[in-house]
Amino acid sequence: MKKLVLMLALFATGVCELSAQVKFGLKIAPQITWSSTDSKSITTPNSNVNLGYGLMIDYYFNENYALASEISISNYSGSIHVADVDVVRSNNPPPQQNITIKYDYNLRYVNVPLILRMRTKEIGYFRYFADFGLDNSFLVKGLANVSTPGFDLKDVTINNPDKVDEFKVITKSSPSVTYTDDVSFYRAGYVIGIGTQYNVFGNTLIVGSLRYNNAMTNYTKEDSWKAKMHAVSLNIGVLF
Repeated sequence: MKKLVLMLALFATGVCELSAQVKFGLKIAPQITWSSTDSKSITTPNSNVNLGYGLMIDYYFNENYALASEISISNYSGSIHVADVDVVRSNNPPPQQNITIKYDYNLRYVNVPLILRMRTKEIGYFRYFADFGLDNSFLVKGLANVSTPGFDLKDVTINNPDKVDEFKVITKSSPSVTYTDDVSFYRAGYVIGIGTQYNVFGNTLIVGSLRYNNAMTNYTKEDSWKAKMHAVSLNIGVLF
């Protein structure tokens, strides 16, 4: 009986210590997103304002160091323009030749970053921190507005378009090849950021940070149209 009581006491102590180390919270994150490319066959104009939101989780293995993660939904928008191509639509002959086709992507991801957070000791009611880590994003919705001189399609489900939205893109150099405008399911990026935590009362913290998310993988599947999607976000949340 004494052993059982001791085991229960140790278990309860461990749960209390763990709960003191783990903090949960909610956040909202307005962000600016844009595309970049190394491919000479496309251009990537424009940047866009989007929004993210979700759950924050911080595990403090030391007073000044934590492993941080999130389960959040983020929207990424970016554009690519592909010049000097031919576009063929089965319901709109004849083919459009030597034109520029424009894609305005609107992609929604579930983000699960893994971040090392390094923070200062408390200065007044504030702590300051720096973040560095890896962002893992998984596509849940991919839409695009597609336009040429001959048509303008809105909200095309890009990886699985409806019949009325289907078309083919070919080039002079490879007239037998149909180019794909699909987007990738997985996006990886590294994140760096700086921020502050303000102790409102007890263990409740208001958190604000500025974060740069640099993509490491292409969101376009077409090898000739390699493009990456980046973001700068303002993260505002509350940890309990």
